[in-house]
Amino acid sequence: MRDLRVRSVRAAAIVAGLVLALVAGWGGSPAQAQSRQETLVIARNIDDYVTNDVHRTYEYTSQILDHVAYDTLVTVEAPDFTKILPNLATKWEVSKDGLTYTFTLRSGAKFTSGNPVTADDVRFSLRRLKYLKDNPSFFMDPVKDVEAVNPTTVKITLSAPDASFMAALAAVPCGIADSKTVIAKGATDAEDAKEKDKATEYLNNTSEGSGPYKLVSFTKNVEAVMERNPNYWGPKPYFAKVIIKHVPNGTTQREMVERGDADVAHDLDADLAAKITPGAKIKLVEGLSMNQVYLGIQNSPDVAKELSDKKVRQAISYAIDYDGIIKGLIRGAGDRPPAMLPIGVLGVDKAMDRQRDVAKAKQLLTEAGYPNGFTVKLTYWTASLLGVAPEPLAAKLQADLAQVGIKATLAPGERSVVISEYRAGKVQLVLASWSPDYLDAHPFADAFYGAGPVPKRLKYKNPAVDDLISSADKEQEPKKRDALYKQLTKVVLEDVPEVMLIQPKAYAGINPAIKGYEIHPIWFVTVSKLSR
Repeated sequence: MRDLRVRSVRAAAIVAGLVLALVAGWGGSPAQAQSRQETLVIARNIDDYVTNDVHRTYEYTSQILDHVAYDTLVTVEAPDFTKILPNLATKWEVSKDGLTYTFTLRSGAKFTSGNPVTADDVRFSLRRLKYLKDNPSFFMDPVKDVEAVNPTTVKITLSAPDASFMAALAAVPCGIADSKTVIAKGATDAEDAKEKDKATEYLNNTSEGSGPYKLVSFTKNVEAVMERNPNYWGPKPYFAKVIIKHVPNGTTQREMVERGDADVAHDLDADLAAKITPGAKIKLVEGLSMNQVYLGIQNSPDVAKELSDKKVRQAISYAIDYDGIIKGLIRGAGDRPPAMLPIGVLGVDKAMDRQRDVAKAKQLLTEAGYPNGFTVKLTYWTASLLGVAPEPLAAKLQADLAQVGIKATLAPGERSVVISEYRAGKVQLVLASWSPDYLDAHPFADAFYGAGPVPKRLKYKNPAVDDLISSADKEQEPKKRDALYKQLTKVVLEDVPEVMLIQPKAYAGINPAIKGYEIHPIWFVTVSKLSR
């Protein structure tokens, strides 16, 4: 799940020859200077790569590539991530019962091959996504049937109403591929696609979509190269070529931008961002991510007797110095919603934020039968928590809890080991992070409070919460959904299966000549909107 989609930012330097070759390739002639002018170079760590096959895409870097190579039916863009925008579909209708979605496709859209985009391509792509049964296949879980009514009309039928479905359709893995071309390369949308599909190796090195760019080459841990799609239906992108260079170290990325060897540095945490002095060589772009850093609290008495008491979990939530974390520890490089629904989706009311109250925490512990506190183990992985350093955060939590009598023993470990222990439901307190699958309140509510993985790990179950999540996901009216999610927040602030700590900011260091850069919480940046 998304607690494994964490960028690996290793302390490694880029191979000098790559930089020298890059610079040498742009030196000298006017033609070369023009080539550099129309080439966007992004420096980032791309060692998270698994695949570029759009219907298998789940890691960070491939989201950037596949987003501009494959159009989805609809999309979401900054600054309003709650607004569904047309893309390949120009209009749509939803039946009164919320089960049937009918899309009208854009006239004149073509794939890079020149083949027209038709309803058959949409049907094939969404069925292939479903039946590959790979990481992102859950996007199609609500779908009962996809029908090509005619070449320009697609009808999607759900098994049950799902108000978050449109937001899910904007996710990169729901991209529409050229069915004729990929079938010729071994792709299939049959129910046995998991075993029979053979197109992934081909799609790892090229793309067959209708987006503004086409992937023309990919070399693992070296670079990805994209070029303009001459058949693109929309505005012609400014940059003729986009190169993503593998540069593992954020400091090296920043230096490349300052030298002019790159236009964008992606892997900047708050400390690196603070060291940037904006000027003629580099400027800082920041935006609030929808990532989450949180404290998970075990509800099972078999694992932690004290924590199974709701009053104890409430005491922990009142003991934490939230302002000290946001304003002090991370120096304002983030924010905090009241619960595990991030700022930017429905249902978030900052007025509901829990504030520190040491006296109340001690009172709750006394009422629970622990006036002198107790000892508990706080587990965390030592890798970055989506840009937040785990060690000082764990130490801060330890100190805060100590002030109310709770003695937290720190238990750091390798990420793979900690996640395995967490998934097995063996942790007492755990410091962890999460990133979004798609931009709607439902996947967060379900992941942390409903049928998702986190409640299973923490042994949390509340039928009233399940009913609220189900009702909110079926409700089509946004204002009513918003009210239901706020009601959900009130309940989970009482139960406290987790404590929301930080919604970190995301940063990019860019050449000041680059225009149109806005941070996107899923695919980081829409490169087709950039210019120089």
